[in-house]
Amino acid sequence: MTKLIVVDVDGTLVNSKSQITERTKNALIRASKEGHEVMIASGRPTSGIYALASALKFDEFGGLISSFNGGMLYDYKEKKILANHPMDLSLAKEILKFSKNLDLELMVPKGDYIITDDASKHYSNWEAQNLGVPLKEDKTIRDSIDFEPNKFLFAADPEKIDEPRQKLIEKFADRTVQVQSLRFYHEVMPLGLSKGNSVLEAAKILGIGTDDILIFGDEMNDITMFEIGGTRVAMGNAVDHIKEIADHITLSNDEDGIAAYLEEYLF
Repeated sequence: MTKLIVVDVDGTLVNSKSQITERTKNALIRASKEGHEVMIASGRPTSGIYALASALKFDEFGGLISSFNGGMLYDYKEKKILANHPMDLSLAKEILKFSKNLDLELMVPKGDYIITDDASKHYSNWEAQNLGVPLKEDKTIRDSIDFEPNKFLFAADPEKIDEPRQKLIEKFADRTVQVQSLRFYHEVMPLGLSKGNSVLEAAKILGIGTDDILIFGDEMNDITMFEIGGTRVAMGNAVDHIKEIADHITLSNDEDGIAAYLEEYLF
């Protein structure tokens, strides 16, 4: 039976050095060769996942990318957007106007690059380098955005981010989905988006039932994937709640947890 194998990125697919190990890479490529569907699910922009998709030979054997925490579903081999759920422009303008009074760095993914209003800031540069995508500065972006974004990424030092992020939550909670993806990151996305919904969207397109979905994750932003059912595998480095609701706990991302599970239970 064909499985849909869904892997989160940070803390799951890649190790603590942000690398896919050879064992994990070979296991997922083997799964693709044997007819299973492999899908990368991340809050990263689509272009920030291309290198990982290429490493897993999606261009040869096929594979899906779910980016922006469920905002876009992309067929890497066919170079085709299967689903896209951007934010309404009027809401985007309102959020950016409100954010001008908050002490938060701004990053707006667009196409194959990231826009920021201050390219000298630390987190903007770190994000661009981490994803391997260009960083472009537009000092007027908070006043002049003219496209529908998939998400906004705000950043501040861990000891400073809680107060401004809470203001965003209080102001826009009823019209957006907001997650703290890292201790210094706060993401704002259109209402109704989630990694879990994107997995269900992909399964429907592929004709795969919920029981044949295999999910690997480690953080609270993976919880919507774990809530849809299927087989839920928590990494050994996962937070406690993810481990509590998982069907299986594998080794950590530094111990080839994905490969260890696939080698024992799939092959």
